Amino acid sequence: MNGKASMQSVGTDEATTNGLDASQGTPDVTDPHPAAQSGTDGTGRSPAVRAQTISLLSISLGSAGLGGAWQSAATTLAAPMWVSDALFALSGAVWLVLLAQYVRHGGGRWRNVLHDLHHPGQGFALAYVPIIGMLAAGHVFRHGVDAARWGYAVFAVLAAVVAARLLAHWVTGGLASAPLHPGYLLPVVSAPFISSATASTLGLPEVAEATFAVGVLYWLAFGTVILGGLVAHGGKMPPPARPTLTVLVIPPAVGGLAWTAAHHGTFDAVGQGFAGLLIFTLLVVVFLLPDLRQQSFHYGYWIFSFPVAAGTNFLLLWLRGTDVPGWRPVSWLLLATVSTAFVALYAATLRHARRSRTGAAA
Repeated sequence: MNGKASMQSVGTDEATTNGLDASQGTPDVTDPHPAAQSGTDGTGRSPAVRAQTISLLSISLGSAGLGGAWQSAATTLAAPMWVSDALFALSGAVWLVLLAQYVRHGGGRWRNVLHDLHHPGQGFALAYVPIIGMLAAGHVFRHGVDAARWGYAVFAVLAAVVAARLLAHWVTGGLASAPLHPGYLLPVVSAPFISSATASTLGLPEVAEATFAVGVLYWLAFGTVILGGLVAHGGKMPPPARPTLTVLVIPPAVGGLAWTAAHHGTFDAVGQGFAGLLIFTLLVVVFLLPDLRQQSFHYGYWIFSFPVAAGTNFLLLWLRGTDVPGWRPVSWLLLATVSTAFVALYAATLRHARRSRTGAAA
């Protein structure tokens, strides 16, 4: 098994309280910007529509994550590669449609992008755009390494710019009025780990090492602060925000994928350490499930998709790399269970969209 299979990693679904609200069509009332409160950004376009569009990119991210799991399964289990190709094609189509909608509603103007980045609750979600691009570049490398590297370079630089701009905003008081939640790990932790995994897949070890170091540093820094805040104030989280707790699964999953990709699929002490962190975090999430229940289905359910997909991807590689007894049937059972859950999620999403259109027409 080689590092190329390990990358396919990732596919991070990190959303926020406001991302969940936006996906249900509820404007964010915490936005301190008058333009957002008035429903327009001065151009006649709504920041609320842009926020909803960006939050819906979790559908693309989750699909790419499942595609990465199937790509790993193609190496470890001889699973058909066309399933992974189809999932990445779906992810790319959703990504293109939503990005076009974001631009149409004012996202093509730097002023509006900056406004959205500085949103205290959801600004980090713009990192979805380059993350999905990096995942796609890592998937298509077998069709042309040079083109994949150029695409990766563009999206990796964009991810770095988004993360650096957000971090500069946050350390100067940009988060003073917003409660910390795991979604903030997306641009400064998950994105560097995904960048590292993709770089290893594309044969860029120096870049992989550099971006992995960034992910580790800010995971230790932000992860400690966020976890401490959750322990101290997590009970005050409103029910729509609680599913964001599943985002805690993503750093050990994508970090483990990045490390495994850099070491050609072998599991040394560090790889086993990432596996331990992931399994323990999954156990914590299992005990949180009663608190994560929602009253009805909404698009915010996609927040669960990337943590599940990325965790599944890493576990598939771990089962094979550690040669766990019965790893092959266990791997197939895990992949089939998660894929079935995704099919149910796709079906529920289509039903919800159809009902929403019917209700709007009425």
